[in-house]
Amino acid sequence: MKQVYKVAVAIFMLVIIAGCSTQNISGKVVEPESIRIGSILILTGDGASWGIASRNSIDMAVEEINTQGGINGKLLEVIHEDDQSDPKKALSAFRKLTDVNKVDIIIGTTWSHTGLPLVDLADEKEVLMISPSLGVKDFNEASEFIFNTWPHDSYLSKDLADYVFKKGHRKVAIIGAQNVWVKDQTSAFQDRFEELGGEVVLNVEPDPADKDPYADAVKIKAQKDLDAIVSTSGGCMMVGALVGKQVRELEIDVPMYSLSVDDDTLGAAQGAYEGMEFLTFLTPSEDFEAKYVEKFKTPVQIGGDSAYDAVMLLAKAMRETGSTDTKVLQKYLSEVTVFEGVSGTLVSDGKGGFIKEYVAKTVQHGAMVTI
Repeated sequence: MKQVYKVAVAIFMLVIIAGCSTQNISGKVVEPESIRIGSILILTGDGASWGIASRNSIDMAVEEINTQGGINGKLLEVIHEDDQSDPKKALSAFRKLTDVNKVDIIIGTTWSHTGLPLVDLADEKEVLMISPSLGVKDFNEASEFIFNTWPHDSYLSKDLADYVFKKGHRKVAIIGAQNVWVKDQTSAFQDRFEELGGEVVLNVEPDPADKDPYADAVKIKAQKDLDAIVSTSGGCMMVGALVGKQVRELEIDVPMYSLSVDDDTLGAAQGAYEGMEFLTFLTPSEDFEAKYVEKFKTPVQIGGDSAYDAVMLLAKAMRETGSTDTKVLQKYLSEVTVFEGVSGTLVSDGKGGFIKEYVAKTVQHGAMVTI
């Protein structure tokens, strides 16, 4: 009987201890063993190269932080969600992370059309979000809880207008797309180029789902005195590469310029982008790029270096404030003026966004080379 009693007491004490380790001790809530954050990224489908680069870099940053002892004595844990470039799936992922996983710090989304629908929810729930690749100001400027480590695309578009004009071009055609951030880029480029004295003689905006935009290429060929083509659909929209391919097949022999080309769209262009020059905010440090390539056996794509910086910026905020409360972290991040990251020197614009220097590249023998 005594033995049964001892076993019963032992089981009772184990239950109490187990409960205390995860719930409370003497009425006091016990902190969890890890700091949990989430991500909402494009991991499959169009744009997956960006999301996968971000996921890889987030994991890389988390591993480095945990190897060094974590943050304030706690390890960092990340839960990744794939929105598949679908606004509805992004919303579902947000609700899962916040309601089920109890996450209130999220890195993402990858693109604007999945991020903008989450703005009001993030603001309402005081969920801190940092995007590593979303480039429209309507995202971060709509809530004090939202930040970007990727500069606004409109900055790069204006820089591209300056770049093209300085090359001596005065009459250009634009290859855009029926997409919110591409329209933003097109508008910024056109406004600046015309301000400088140039002329946009044609702006074609194909549907991103169009797999055979031959008619748009024909419209470009019909233009007289055209001296350059500018793709504001950049590296994020396959349709831009397809139009570019059609342009070359129609033997329209004028220089081409673009924004932020990636390996996927370079491949889709099937050689049509050879000789093209473009500007990009993908500016990984040599050390980071070397470690990334060694670990993942692939070059860093857009979103990679800036996602790593997003994690490190958050980690710094948590360490220096001693808190994971999103209101405390929001205040800290809003007061950051400069952050030295692997993606370059990030300078705050005072509205939740950061700006930095771009690099100019060209396509040579199918590879992207820094000018």
